[in-house]
Amino acid sequence: MPEVRAAATTDIETIARIAAEGFYDDPVLSWVLQDDTTRLGQLIGLFRGLAEDTVPDRGVIHLADDASVAIWRDPTFEHGRTAADRIEEAAANAPAGEPSPYTEDENARFAILGDAMTEAHPHFEHWYLNVLSTRPSHQGRGFGAAVLQPVLQQADAAGKVCYLESTNPRNRTLYYRQGFEDMDEIHLDGGPSMLQMRREPQR
Repeated sequence: MPEVRAAATTDIETIARIAAEGFYDDPVLSWVLQDDTTRLGQLIGLFRGLAEDTVPDRGVIHLADDASVAIWRDPTFEHGRTAADRIEEAAANAPAGEPSPYTEDENARFAILGDAMTEAHPHFEHWYLNVLSTRPSHQGRGFGAAVLQPVLQQADAAGKVCYLESTNPRNRTLYYRQGFEDMDEIHLDGGPSMLQMRREPQR
């Protein structure tokens, strides 16, 4: 069984790399970042920013053998900042003269994605699975299921709902096995769709 542990700020680069490698061929992020030659580096930067925004006290991140990562926001988190917001903030905080890692077209697609996710995000109290990613070399070996367990068990004990947006149909069997059920689809203007999924607390 994979060893699952809570992540710390010292794990941010590992988190970013695992997430970027796992999402490199993701249908939604491949639509946003369409250049295969620059996508990995862009994703590392994107997930580094998300990890920095999450640990140590704005969410929960678990790692499984440094091969799989789950990034969660707890039920007290106030949702509303979109991916586009984070990109704009990163650009504003970048050193003077440093170019943006994204083109105008990529920024526009990020805005479509972020706005759609924000508009569709549920208002009921829930644990939000922001990211689940496993390195391609370790996929299909139980790492994804293992790294989800600490928060799923915590949610069950507290009687809390869990929620996610599935961007890749290939991953949905894993979610179904963990008790998630289909909700609605989020359609992206000019791009693919995502499936909202909900998990009731298990007793």
